[in-house]
Amino acid sequence: MTTQQTLKVEITNLVYKNQVKRTQSDEYVEITNQDKAPADVSGWQIASGVGRNKAFTFPQGTRLAPGQSVRVYTNEIHPESGGFSCGSGVSLWKDSGDEARLLDAQRNVVSGLAYDSNGNFTKTTTTNGNVKTSAADTVAEIANQSTDAKLNELLNKPVFIESQETKRYLFSTGEPIKGKRGDEGGWLASSGFESPKVVGTDANYYNRAVWKIIPSGDSFLIENQETKRYLFSTGEPIKGKRGDEGGWLASSGFESPNVVGADANYYNLALWKIIPNGNSFLIENQETKRYLFSTGEPIKGQRGDEGGWLASSGFESPNVVGADANYYNLALWQITPI
Repeated sequence: MTTQQTLKVEITNLVYKNQVKRTQSDEYVEITNQDKAPADVSGWQIASGVGRNKAFTFPQGTRLAPGQSVRVYTNEIHPESGGFSCGSGVSLWKDSGDEARLLDAQRNVVSGLAYDSNGNFTKTTTTNGNVKTSAADTVAEIANQSTDAKLNELLNKPVFIESQETKRYLFSTGEPIKGKRGDEGGWLASSGFESPKVVGTDANYYNRAVWKIIPSGDSFLIENQETKRYLFSTGEPIKGKRGDEGGWLASSGFESPNVVGADANYYNLALWKIIPNGNSFLIENQETKRYLFSTGEPIKGQRGDEGGWLASSGFESPNVVGADANYYNLALWQITPI
């Protein structure tokens, strides 16, 4: 077998968008032993440069014959190509640009393959096992700069906040607040008043899908233009690591708390972090650390075909909740000026 210094194992293919919707379980990274001798890749890793920061480690005893290729799938097992899987219930590779890196057992970068939002691929060059240039790092830097600049341009003006996956607008139900902020005295029925839910609708009925992002310290208040209610996260802070709760619906064993429209910023639960993520944003509550999350199915047909947002209209728009993780990319939001 050749020594570690002379091994020629490379990433030769990366399929970051395939046939399975949402979870993209059939994404894969392919590596190939380009050498004329077998290569032992035990303990080597495949990691993303920009995306979910989840690494796959090849098990002990993994050897590649000369010219052999194997694939590591996001969440499928194909014995004919090695049978390796990350076992991830969500997609790992960002459509807006990312980089797959192959690291040896000492975590030196052996090979890299980057792509941009147009699907253009670039090999990462290395020097003595260290990254010299990285197209994905450039993609990520430019993306973060552009989304940061974009966010600055969206402050204190009317915007739509649209789920990247469902295409539903963030929408405030209920009546406008009456009196001064805080007059309602709370947000739950036990306080004598229950704040109306925030849902995801197919259209901007009565301008209830128009919001204003207002800086507040190092966070933001998100205020509905018509009701003047603040986007507000109910429930307890997440416990443990992101994803430990295992879902967002009662059927998963845990039901994520609703997001509502409150008349005031009780206990700082109306303060949000807006985090660039490719061409979209994660919107994270400052106190609970929960992501703003769109439940339900994508809209069908044209905007407004569903005819409303309440059950009385013949269709009830799905709730928006606070989830502990970005399941199926349903915590990614587009923010656009009106």
